[in-house]
Amino acid sequence: MISRTMLCALAASAALLLPVVQATASELRVSGAASVAGSIIMPNKAAIEQEIGSTLAVTVNGDGNGLRDLFSGKSDIAMVAAPVAATEATLNKASPGSISVADFQVAPIGSASIKFIVNPANPVKSLTEAQIKDILTAKITSWKELGGADQPIVVVAEVPGLGTRANVVATFLAGTDITDKARVMQALVQVVQVVAQVPNAFGYGNAASITDAVAVIPGIAVAQPLGLATKGPPNADAKKLIAAAVKYGLAAK
Repeated sequence: MISRTMLCALAASAALLLPVVQATASELRVSGAASVAGSIIMPNKAAIEQEIGSTLAVTVNGDGNGLRDLFSGKSDIAMVAAPVAATEATLNKASPGSISVADFQVAPIGSASIKFIVNPANPVKSLTEAQIKDILTAKITSWKELGGADQPIVVVAEVPGLGTRANVVATFLAGTDITDKARVMQALVQVVQVVAQVPNAFGYGNAASITDAVAVIPGIAVAQPLGLATKGPPNADAKKLIAAAVKYGLAAK
């Protein structure tokens, strides 16, 4: 028969072991696109962690920084919202040879819709696809050319290397960059905020960033694929995260 003293000792030993078990839980370092973080990962973070049995250390720092982190080993998974080859080209243009995505694998987990926006006070709320392309590339520079006020168009965009801008350039503009006269922001939410504040501004956003403070140009949208990238094939933990992200990405539609 086990004595009361021995039972107490066993219970104490079990209590000491508990923190050790908790501390050995795996952690996945995830960094990159705000569009992925804002629409899928962060709203469902607790549920995803419970489902996959790992904690998520999430850094929202844009496509380019996410790919850099993955390339350098600072993260296990990169959140991407633009073709990785296009982002790679932008990064290497600024710093030649700084990154290679040759062995990266991207798992699609959902999609977003990029829409173009103006300030609600702007009387021009309908534009063609050709007109939007000309605005973004500075072929049209005044709202007067579009039936609006005699005011310059202030194009607002993310800094190069961020996912939604890279997607607009690669997909909508077929590789032609946004005008270098654009007012550039460090995050997509800031693009929307500036358009809401500046009467003659023009910009873009997606469901994770657009608010009622701006007016959306109807009828024109750019599909934005969302994904999780790994360096080489995903390991078991990454596969679990990808599967969970796909599930919550579908649920968000």
